[in-house]
Amino acid sequence: MKKFLFFFLLFAFSTHAQPAAIPASPKTVAGIALKDPVIPYSYLRSMKIRDAEKLLGRKMKLKEKLAFKAFQWSIKKGFYPAKSSDKSKKGNTAMILGIVAIASLFVPYLSIAAIPCAILAIIFGNQAKKINPNDGQAKAGVILGWVTIGLFILALTIALVWLTSGGYWFG
Repeated sequence: MKKFLFFFLLFAFSTHAQPAAIPASPKTVAGIALKDPVIPYSYLRSMKIRDAEKLLGRKMKLKEKLAFKAFQWSIKKGFYPAKSSDKSKKGNTAMILGIVAIASLFVPYLSIAAIPCAILAIIFGNQAKKINPNDGQAKAGVILGWVTIGLFILALTIALVWLTSGGYWFG
């Protein structure tokens, strides 16, 4: 019962925490002059490791330095993914072409059209992934294109083996 009461009180008092606020007027933090206190990402992007160590008040370990540099690199490359309303037409096209490619692979006489559709799905999918790396439709198009090409090569190999053996596997 004491444990339950302890965790209940801990939870009850921890939910009333005050949100942190960015001070508007001070231009220095821990003796370091901020270039623009309103945009902290632009400040972090140009910060040196020495400045970060001053801000922390201690020396950073190697892992922390590497993580800091990786974070700076991700800010420079574009920290935020593209908006969801910015759906790329190429990603949608890649997914449709991938579906058409894998579906036409199993239809006789249309399996020849599966290869160009799969190649176009891979191309459009990779172009859309360069624009937005989190585009699920582009990823699906690329995966379906490669699966179609793999199944086509497998079917072609089986057909060639069957034809070269004289077709007498079962008799």
